[in-house]
Amino acid sequence: MSEVELERREFKPQEIIFAQGDDGGEAFLIESGIVEIARKSGDAELIVGSVTTGALIGEMALIDHAPRMATARAMRKTICVVIPKRVFDQILKQSNPILVAVLSTLLRRLRGGADKFARSTLG
Repeated sequence: MSEVELERREFKPQEIIFAQGDDGGEAFLIESGIVEIARKSGDAELIVGSVTTGALIGEMALIDHAPRMATARAMRKTICVVIPKRVFDQILKQSNPILVAVLSTLLRRLRGGADKFARSTLG
């Protein structure tokens, strides 16, 4: 794959990077800042955790084409490198098909487990 110039995007504190249920057209590599990950069920919200510099978020929707399973919110000024779906798809096409199958299987299991956990925790 040839070198691709990737966009950097800045998010203000409390700004939503992506929302649960959105289509996933981009993944984000956190260059600086802190991002909170939250899941909603009805009116209730569960903070799943937070991630910081070096973490990749939003990649699951790029791999399995399912809607975002959580909301990502900047907790302080956060700068992310944006990885568009087309770039991610090029990387996957160059990957071993067995690895891609393993990733897809793991994501299905993770999504199923996360849904069960959110339902049992949030009601």
